Amino acid sequence: MNVYNNELLGILSFQEVLFKIKRTTLSNIMIVLPIIFHRKSLNYLANKRTNIISFQDLLLTKPELLVSLNKRYYNFLPSSINCTSLCIENDIAELMDGELIFKKKIIAADAISELGKRAIKIQSAAINIATLISDEPHNVYDLCGVRL
Repeated sequence: MNVYNNELLGILSFQEVLFKIKRTTLSNIMIVLPIIFHRKSLNYLANKRTNIISFQDLLLTKPELLVSLNKRYYNFLPSSINCTSLCIENDIAELMDGELIFKKKIIAADAISELGKRAIKIQSAAINIATLISDEPHNVYDLCGVRL
């Protein structure tokens, strides 16, 4: 991971995705950063014309985005855990019964543009990523090819 992919963008990613779906399993939130911190995936999911239904849909239409997801998952797992902890500590979310539940935004919508173009893309992609991780964890991990 380099400065380009940092905890601030990770927290923003979790905040925006959780804001859209309100709650998700702890295991599913761990898939967010490997997707968002992959430039091609972020560009595709942030595109206004992209309308994702599920990981199965993504696998059929853009399989190249999921090819290295297992490796990315493990590369970003420490950052995902850090961002989850920071979201809990800063009251963005709370952990209850293995689920991360949205509480409030700490990065205001009007401040996102000040964080740069990448932050704006993350905000745009959040709805598609929220849709992707709304499935059951075993389905998400199977379709993503993540080996636990």
